[in-house]
Amino acid sequence: MNEPRERMQGELHAALAGLDLNLLVTLDALLEARNVTETAERFGVTQSAMSHRLARLREVFDDPLLVSAGDALVLTPRAEELQAPIRLALSGLKDAILPAADFDPREARRTFVLAASDLAEVSLLPSLLRRLRDVSPSISVRMAGRGWVRGDALVGGKIDFAIAPGEGSIPGVGLEETRGIRQRKLVTDGFSVLVRHGHPRVKGTLTLKRYLAEDHVLVAPQGQPGSLVDEVLAKQNHQRRIRAQVASFLSAPFLVAQTDYLLTCPTSLADATHEALGLRILKPPVSLPRTSLFLYWHERMQQDLRHRWFREELLGLIESQK
Repeated sequence: MNEPRERMQGELHAALAGLDLNLLVTLDALLEARNVTETAERFGVTQSAMSHRLARLREVFDDPLLVSAGDALVLTPRAEELQAPIRLALSGLKDAILPAADFDPREARRTFVLAASDLAEVSLLPSLLRRLRDVSPSISVRMAGRGWVRGDALVGGKIDFAIAPGEGSIPGVGLEETRGIRQRKLVTDGFSVLVRHGHPRVKGTLTLKRYLAEDHVLVAPQGQPGSLVDEVLAKQNHQRRIRAQVASFLSAPFLVAQTDYLLTCPTSLADATHEALGLRILKPPVSLPRTSLFLYWHERMQQDLRHRWFREELLGLIESQK
């Protein structure tokens, strides 16, 4: 701590020593009303009690503060000097101590930063933006990208939320090792197969034999080979032929639209892209587990009104689409 700050804190401690801060609330009211009886009624005390408080304030500030001028009370120069700073100080204390009670989503201005993969951007962001346009047009969203799905980013306030898969943890991104992380499940997603309209060999129902005979696109955000689909196939002594591996969920459907490759992907991605790209959605020929997508935030933001409002809006939006 530097010397000027130590000096300031020492002077403040000396000035407030023995002072009941409630007296400052009384002083603010007296300086505004300039009437002891009216102020006493406002505080629900007797006129005598309020006069006693005024006497105590005069002692603290070594000034009469309010003096008679005919039938009225007027402020002394010292009281005039005190009025604005006391009001400002009490207002600051109120804002610091009491939660804001007048949060209006339609008037609020805030940019929320979300870290997520491009899969979440494609499947969740359009409906979220439409919802915000209707209920809070001054709220905006900035997507930070998958690289920011980290516990330290939530703790440090670099992001407001992370959206990622995991049942209680997110392997490889550090959230499972960070204390104070809160979570809520957003959606549980299955798998679908995307294939272009007019594929020369895939016509109707996709059989396992046809599936294994075709070339495939693999989305591997971490850049490593293999996937949940390949693990399931390996347990059944099967192996598919990966012809292209990409890091982006969004680029994969474009490849399928321009080739004869198949893409096994989350159903939310298939639903979001198939119409625009002229793709068909087929049921996988093997049973694949469903995966869950979670919303993560840090507990320090748990009671923040704007933060709480945003996450409840997002959770409510997801629930309404089920």
